Amino acid sequence: MIYSFSWSQSTFTSGLLPRIRISSKLTNTIKWVNGIESRQLFTDNTKKNSFDYVLTDISSLASFKIGHNSSLNGGYLLRIEDNQVTHRTIQQYSFVYSYHAIRVGHRFVTDQTFSTTTLPKYRGRYRVTLEKPLNGDKINPNEFYIKLSNEYLFSYQDSKLDIELRVLPFLGYELNLKNKIEAGIDYRLSKFINSDPKNTLWFTINWFYTIQNPKNKK
Repeated sequence: MIYSFSWSQSTFTSGLLPRIRISSKLTNTIKWVNGIESRQLFTDNTKKNSFDYVLTDISSLASFKIGHNSSLNGGYLLRIEDNQVTHRTIQQYSFVYSYHAIRVGHRFVTDQTFSTTTLPKYRGRYRVTLEKPLNGDKINPNEFYIKLSNEYLFSYQDSKLDIELRVLPFLGYELNLKNKIEAGIDYRLSKFINSDPKNTLWFTINWFYTIQNPKNKK
């Protein structure tokens, strides 16, 4: 099989992607996670005037702890884009291992996207994440940490298969036992197999807030 890469025809877009995640521990094994994110486009090499609002995602997931380091999650996402509403169902399995001062997480996701204007889209995703404090062996309040993620995404829609690669380097800061902030970039490469590659760079800031007893942290 021969793949053609037309880098000279590639597109590049960049923008801002802020996210808020609020989680609440309902029982010792069940957690409710709600989130909202918005995308604003800054640059697009295919347009003269690039600044534009792109979309807003609102999500809600239930997380069920099934082991010491693993969980099953399921939920729903509502996307508002170009005055259109898109619905997405999500299923997820994740587990985390600790190696001294390094935490390595694995996440497997399937989702299904439905709207009234396009055919359904089905996706499979795998992400591996490495997290390490900059000082000591454990992330503590008022300390910085680094988080590096690599994700592979496969999508199928209208008899067409697409692959997307994502790289996400972040610098995090834990304010206290309930609040932490992460800032970094979310780089995405897609449509690079037998097509013109699409490059997307999001400048991202995430705020995580946990509603729970500090004794239950992590």
